[in-house]
Amino acid sequence: MRHWIFFLVIALCGAGLDLVSKQVVLDKVPYQEEIQIIPGYLSFGHIYNEGIVFGKFSDAKKVWLIVSILAVPIIVGVFASVKNPRWLWVVTMGLILAGTLGNLYDRAAYEKVRDFIKFTYDSRHVWPLFNLADSYICMGVLLLSVEMIFFDEKKKEKWKESSKKNG
Repeated sequence: MRHWIFFLVIALCGAGLDLVSKQVVLDKVPYQEEIQIIPGYLSFGHIYNEGIVFGKFSDAKKVWLIVSILAVPIIVGVFASVKNPRWLWVVTMGLILAGTLGNLYDRAAYEKVRDFIKFTYDSRHVWPLFNLADSYICMGVLLLSVEMIFFDEKKKEKWKESSKKNG
C-alpha cells in the first residue's frame, strides 16, 4: 500500500508542480518572447507545442489527446503489475505518470502543450523549449532503462546462469 501512496504522491505533486510552473512563468513572459535566467545558458520563453517531441505531427492534436488519455490507465496498469516494486520502480512510474498528467491537462484545456524552459549550450546550439512534464517523462524513461538493465531479477538470473556455463 505504501508503494501506491508514494507513486500517487509523486505523480500528483509532479503534475501539480508542472502546471503551476507553466502558469507562473507564462503569466510573466509574453508569447514568443523570453526572459534570461542565466545569460547564455537558461531562459524562460513562452510557446505552444501542438504536436509531440520537437513539435512533430502538430496536425494530429486530437490523436495526441487520445493517446495521452489512454496512457494514464496503461501507466497505472503497468505499475500495478509489479507485486513488490523496488523504490526505483515507484519513482520511475510516478515521474512518467506526472509528466503524462501535466501534458494531458494542457492538451485537454488548450489543445496544445505549454512550453517555457530553454537551454542554450553555446551560441549556436539551442535546445527546443520544453516543460517540467517533459523532463519528468525523460527522467522516468531513463530510470526505467536503468531499472530494466541493472535491477531486473529475470535478467540477473539469466546472467548468473550464463556466467556459470561460461565460467
